Amino acid sequence: MSNSNLQQLHLLCVQMYKEGKTPSVGILRSKAPFKVSVTDAIEAIKRFNAHKPTLETSSETQPLPQTERKDHSVLSARVEALENEVAELKRALKQITTGQ
Repeated sequence: MSNSNLQQLHLLCVQMYKEGKTPSVGILRSKAPFKVSVTDAIEAIKRFNAHKPTLETSSETQPLPQTERKDHSVLSARVEALENEVAELKRALKQITTGQ
């Protein structure tokens, strides 16, 4: 994927975030003006999340209530676990395809 396309996807993530939406692979792929693979969408969201703390410190956002923080941390942990599973599946698939 070109750096330009990745930047466009990142900007879409920022736009969604400003609209109060959480960027997701499905939404990102549907809103992109070009064909986006799942792995490219995941990469763009990862990059967005890596820079997200700078967005959250703006004066426009309010701190999450305690219950939402707990839900957010549970979801974050689940997303991280799923990302690790996907990475493991990719490694296993690569071993299978290169081993045959």
